[in-house]
Amino acid sequence: MNTVSTEGQFTENVAPGVRVTFQAERLRYQVKSSMHEKVVIDNPQFGRMMMIDGAVQLSSADAFVYHEMMGHVPLLAHGRAERVLIVGGGDCGLAAEVLQHRGVRQVVQIEIDPQVVKLARRYFAEVNASVFNDRRFRLIIDDGAEFVARTDERFDVILVDSTDPGGVSLPLFTETFYRNTQRCLRPGGVVVTQAGVPFLQAQAFRGSMERLASVFPLVSCYLVPIPCIFGGPLAFGWASSTLSHDSPTLDVLTERQAASGIETRYYTPELHKASFALPRCVRDVVDEATGTGEPPARSARKIAAGRPRVAGSAP
Repeated sequence: MNTVSTEGQFTENVAPGVRVTFQAERLRYQVKSSMHEKVVIDNPQFGRMMMIDGAVQLSSADAFVYHEMMGHVPLLAHGRAERVLIVGGGDCGLAAEVLQHRGVRQVVQIEIDPQVVKLARRYFAEVNASVFNDRRFRLIIDDGAEFVARTDERFDVILVDSTDPGGVSLPLFTETFYRNTQRCLRPGGVVVTQAGVPFLQAQAFRGSMERLASVFPLVSCYLVPIPCIFGGPLAFGWASSTLSHDSPTLDVLTERQAASGIETRYYTPELHKASFALPRCVRDVVDEATGTGEPPARSARKIAAGRPRVAGSAP
């Protein structure tokens, strides 16, 4: 279990043999519940930070990068989204970005841990305060995997803003879950998922791509560098039955953003398109998952190529 030490530091074990330490000028909150271990600290570089189960989830300095790119990319690509489902996303910053789209009539958010929402409201109000006064927002405390399995509701966009696979979040990375999200989509809908850091989480990333591709005919991912997340850009999985990741054109995206009136700090239509330009080692994994490339194990080794060997690690 990662904790804030007596020296005022928080050490995150990001991968075997790799640790990142954040100075904690002040420990705001720390508790371990039946669902998650949660820590909130103040850091001189990243501002207020939240860690869940030993991993950085949010910082006040760069939260806009994650939230804008997970929200605006699929909504502007879709162009007519009215109903949006968010699975996870307990800090509610993603919901705040989605609700900036005037055409969105309802955002349903399913969060399994009510304590995460309470902490976010208390310590990260600057990223989520608007959400709780918006009548279009409906928060449901429930298991996201169980919700999509039983609901009769349908959505234009489904955003899976989860922690890394493990514990209560593990069901959100299964083929069954992805199949249920497909069932919950309206025609023309799209699912975007948090798919991990490909360089440090090569196997988990490949597994996510393969399971998405086993359900959806159109699968890809886009990469977003999140400063507080170590190990290279974070991948967001893209899955749809009809909406390709390379649609629409740059001109259409530019027109849609201008018409929306949304002011962003990170997202631009040009960056939207560029984020889908993948390094070869990542593109190969996606191609293999979708049945157009070489065997998966070979490409997983490509992502890992160049990493120093750790004593005692498997080849």
